[in-house]
Amino acid sequence: MAFSLISNHKKEIMKQSILYKIIFLLLVIYSLNSCESFTEIEAPQTQLSDKAVFENVNTANAAMADIYARLRDNSMVSGSFDGLTSLMSNYSDELLFHGSNTDLEAFYNHSVNPSNGNLATLWSTSYSQIYATNNFLEGLANSQLINQTDKDRLQGEALFIRAFIHFYLLNIFGDIPYIQTTDYTVNRVVSRMPQLEVWQMIKADLLRAETLIPDQYPTTERVVPNKATVKAMLARVALYTENWTDAVVYTTAVIENPLYVWQSNLASEFLKDNPAIIWALHPGRTGFNTLDAKTFVSSLTPPIKSTLSPDFVNTFETGDGRRTVWIRTVTKGTASWFQPYKYKKTGVTTPSQEYTILFRLAELYLIRAEARAHTRDEIGAAQDIDKVRTRAGLPPTTASGQANLLKAVAQERKFELFTEQGHRWLDLKRTGQADIVLGPIKPNWTATQVVLPIPETELLLNQNLLPQNPGY
Repeated sequence: MAFSLISNHKKEIMKQSILYKIIFLLLVIYSLNSCESFTEIEAPQTQLSDKAVFENVNTANAAMADIYARLRDNSMVSGSFDGLTSLMSNYSDELLFHGSNTDLEAFYNHSVNPSNGNLATLWSTSYSQIYATNNFLEGLANSQLINQTDKDRLQGEALFIRAFIHFYLLNIFGDIPYIQTTDYTVNRVVSRMPQLEVWQMIKADLLRAETLIPDQYPTTERVVPNKATVKAMLARVALYTENWTDAVVYTTAVIENPLYVWQSNLASEFLKDNPAIIWALHPGRTGFNTLDAKTFVSSLTPPIKSTLSPDFVNTFETGDGRRTVWIRTVTKGTASWFQPYKYKKTGVTTPSQEYTILFRLAELYLIRAEARAHTRDEIGAAQDIDKVRTRAGLPPTTASGQANLLKAVAQERKFELFTEQGHRWLDLKRTGQADIVLGPIKPNWTATQVVLPIPETELLLNQNLLPQNPGY
């Protein structure tokens, strides 16, 4: 009898394991075959069964893991060629374009039009991921079998992701729809919202997530957002909306959190075990590393991948260790090219060594420095600037007065955050410097290009998205 009970128990475990694998496989298939736009989804026939996914916390976790995988592999923050790191670094003053990808070349030349393929991908994959997140939230809300603690955590993660993706859509396209449902009858006729309203909805989702997500990470790796990650995102939102007081409060909460330890070694800043990492994307499999390194690092000469602009590289201060450690020089004869070299591992390693980092302490110090300068805390602003400069091997800043401190912060952001999720472009845009910096070096630059056009495929699907952005 005892053997029979144990045997039956093992059989039940095997059945559950098979069920989880089947559901996870369905999730993968759903991910691969998900529609290209939120306006095209006519579920329920294209949806997974919410009841099946949310009968158990393990399958709900698998569904959430699928959403993170989408961010890693095919999203605005992906390190691939069609992510913001590549596209907007070409769009700004960071990169020189090489290769034959005409859609990417259009970003470099500022000739992006509404039919650009990379442009359509930015929009469609983002809203497809938002749809998946909304589907997750609706299924979770209807579940009666997952305990409240797990439901709160998962709801917080999904709300955070929804706000996170909308943040990038807003800053790239301007007025956008904020999608909070999977209802096709609503989404197919949705209109773009004023940016202020979108900012309010982003913040509302983040504030709700902040109450739900735990302080601790679920594992030793920081690949799932915790409460400090939400605070870091709230700090970034406060920076972009010029809420300087909130920016100081949120950054200080993260900086003073004992989970995070400043990394003084530049060579270790982008390793996955860096204790200054707040949130990173797991590469998917043990031994894999980032897409970022594959996008930029190559020994082929002349290069077939975008390289750093010599003008950009030459603006680093003498003695700046970031110029030495985070930039690679490749040569052929008398010609030289500069590659972003923050992420160095292009192949499989044992174990994985680099994860794509989305939030790290250095950004938080620079957000606080800028906010402190605006609130006339000049001493505090200089201290935060120097935290970053000292790690780079540079002397303390000589800047004083609000205007000079803000210039010093902008310079440090330029050299600290280059080729990371479009930070440089977004900084030029939000500080009103795009015309000044890009006008002299981009022949096709016009002031209306501070936002990209809405993809024409989307306008054809839904005329309520009109009018097109000015200049296109």
